[in-house]
Amino acid sequence: MLYWKLAWQSIVKNKLEYLPFMLAGTAAVALNLVIQLLIYSKGVQTLRASSSVIELLMFGQIVIGLLSVIFLLYTYSFLNKRKQSEFGLFSILGMQKRDLIKISWRQQLINYMIVTVIGVVTGVLFSKLLLLLFIKLVGGNNFQLNIALGAIIFVTIFFGLGFMLLLLSDILVIWRLKTISLLQASQKGDREPKSHWLLFGLGIVLMGWGYYISLTVNSPLKAMRIFFLAVIMVVIATYLLFIVASTIVLKTMKKHTNYYYQTDHFITVSNMLFRMRQNATGLASISLLTTMALVVIVTTVSMFVGQQDYVNKQFPRDVMMTNVANQSISESKVKQAASDNNVVLSKMYHMEISNPITGYLTSSGHAMPLIGTTVTRADNLSDFLFMTIQQFNQLTNKHGGTLAANEVYAYDRQGTFKNNTIKFLNQSYHVKKHLSKIDGVPSMQASMTHSMIIVIPSKTVTDKIGSAFNDLGENKQSISYTNQLLFDIKGSDKQKGKFLKTFKGEQNIIVDSKSETMSVLKSFYGGFFFIGLIFSISFIMATGLIIYYKQISEGRSDKKQFDILQKVGMSHSEVKRTVKSQVVWVFGLPVVVAITHLCFAMPMINKILQIFGVTIGPVVYTTMGLTIAGVVLIYFGIYLKTSKTYFKQVARKN
Repeated sequence: MLYWKLAWQSIVKNKLEYLPFMLAGTAAVALNLVIQLLIYSKGVQTLRASSSVIELLMFGQIVIGLLSVIFLLYTYSFLNKRKQSEFGLFSILGMQKRDLIKISWRQQLINYMIVTVIGVVTGVLFSKLLLLLFIKLVGGNNFQLNIALGAIIFVTIFFGLGFMLLLLSDILVIWRLKTISLLQASQKGDREPKSHWLLFGLGIVLMGWGYYISLTVNSPLKAMRIFFLAVIMVVIATYLLFIVASTIVLKTMKKHTNYYYQTDHFITVSNMLFRMRQNATGLASISLLTTMALVVIVTTVSMFVGQQDYVNKQFPRDVMMTNVANQSISESKVKQAASDNNVVLSKMYHMEISNPITGYLTSSGHAMPLIGTTVTRADNLSDFLFMTIQQFNQLTNKHGGTLAANEVYAYDRQGTFKNNTIKFLNQSYHVKKHLSKIDGVPSMQASMTHSMIIVIPSKTVTDKIGSAFNDLGENKQSISYTNQLLFDIKGSDKQKGKFLKTFKGEQNIIVDSKSETMSVLKSFYGGFFFIGLIFSISFIMATGLIIYYKQISEGRSDKKQFDILQKVGMSHSEVKRTVKSQVVWVFGLPVVVAITHLCFAMPMINKILQIFGVTIGPVVYTTMGLTIAGVVLIYFGIYLKTSKTYFKQVARKN
């Protein structure tokens, strides 16, 4: 009973540290449970793209689960110093190491029970609200939620293992350290760090290289391929520069005596300099977590907001009917089916365009078949579609437009091809005009590769190109044409659905509609948006706690110093100004660095967004601006709270 009493008293006595830890643990349990309940939900399982959505949720569960464990271990490390000092006192009073372990496992069990019970209850209570949000985002209509026992058991076991890891860390610390080390653990200080110019240079090189990759990437697929390389470079550089550059900057400040020997600056600079190893790592972690929150929010919100624009670019009209055998689709038959199903058709037109062939496009404008090493050069893959000048004139109402035998028009849907010639194998064609659009032709395709539409004098050109690509390419490609009928449609969803079903069983006919494509995309992008929100909440919560614990631990360390300074005449207003100056470093510098990272990452993010159909424009940049403003506002609230907490600890009571 004594051990239980000591364990509970320790938690109550140190509630300033334990309460945020328990709140964070409770939030982690609730978030994991919500994702589990969504996976088991009937509303999710009945979605049109349910398998993809469930896979997305399972991916989110893995990431959130890993983050939760890392988060628990990291935040618990701030509690450890306090606990070690307490255990040192118990050891002096006669307790053996096994007695300390008995107290420790009781503390962990109490923490686990409180966190799990409150987390499960909170998760169940909020799961219905989050299910409504999720189903709304993905475009579903079944809001049924099952409180699955399997989800609760999974979360209970998962966090049980997490708290066992915390107990193991306690046991290792107790077993390895001596009594005096335990007692003095919370009072250990750091020596003034040295200036490492070599590491500073390495950090600058890695940061510059990572930024350069982002600024110069010219292909969406290449951006996807090298994204993580750039991220690793920037992460390493961020830690190096925070550790090394901050030391150099602080030492430079110290050398400027007019600046350093001022009340507001002297304590801030000296405190941060002597604690820079720990400070720099924490500041770098805060900066990177803030960057991750910004990147995730910008990416997922841009995808969700931009999905309608993506579908509109894929579909010039509401419905696109394609005859893959290149036979004309009967307008009279389509209109009769519309009359039978009480729908109204409008703005109907025919279009003949080739199926795409895929090749490797060089920077000089040479299109080659996929043979040898070009097969693996995914970042320069291009889809080529062909249209005759006759069809182009009909679509654009430009009668009389002509092309010579060696002339073409080029329409690059991504807008990156600017060459005056394009060469297919050994045959070169002069690009008579670069087109910014073709009326009635989709300005975006569903695949993620670069895409061009080539307007040619006649089908003789494609006969030659197709034969050449067939002879040389390992993946045999011929160029065939399809006949398409496009039109808008009005009516109820049920009437439009019955009309579309009329043609879906017909041979050689493919029917695509804007509404069905939008429904599938909404499931995918809405799921991404929801998972992004969960990730962002986790990152912001982790950052807030790191800042909070950092201020708590440093406030206790600085209390004696400020107490002495106040005894010799330092006023409360001077303490406040000093605290404000110090907290501005902790809050301001990581946010500035995070925003800088985001700005340099935007070119690469834009390329990756193009894979998902989101083009660079007002939507992306508006989202970026609002995201930065929102995150800064959140961290300003954290700044106000932590600065008050720090001041309360260091200010001397009258």
